[in-house]
Amino acid sequence: MSAARSVSATIPDAESFAPYGRVHVLDAGEGPGLVLTEGDGWVDAYTRDPLTREVPSLGMTRAPGMPFASARMERHRNVEEALVPAGSPLVLAVAEPTGTAAPRAENVRAFVIPCGTVVVLDPGVWHDACRGLDGPTGYFWLASCVDSGSSPWTAIEGGPVAVRVDS
Repeated sequence: MSAARSVSATIPDAESFAPYGRVHVLDAGEGPGLVLTEGDGWVDAYTRDPLTREVPSLGMTRAPGMPFASARMERHRNVEEALVPAGSPLVLAVAEPTGTAAPRAENVRAFVIPCGTVVVLDPGVWHDACRGLDGPTGYFWLASCVDSGSSPWTAIEGGPVAVRVDS
């Protein structure tokens, strides 16, 4: 399957990820929305507010690595979903929420989620499964699994979209 479009994944910050949700860089220490505590040889950071607005389930996905072409996405219209690398950085393809029945290739963006960072997807954000930056990996997700507004995996209009990470 040949990709019609290509996007380069970047590390998210609050501004670049704002159309899709929130970013918490836990291993950076103090930051907006984080609480930092320290003790004898350890440092702890946690989100001041609950990570998602719903009481989430915890799940884990095993995923292949790069390279990949994003061909299908899903969305959860009524719930937030948090994505957390389990041991190595992730690559995530997303598209902004739309009123249409499918994401569009020209709206697809990609992000590298480093270890120590969690992203929280807003309701309605189209997203593919994550892939491992350095090869197959696992990642945790937190989301309410009861969402009558979830869309099934849907083909990207004008896709697939090749996702790359430039050095």
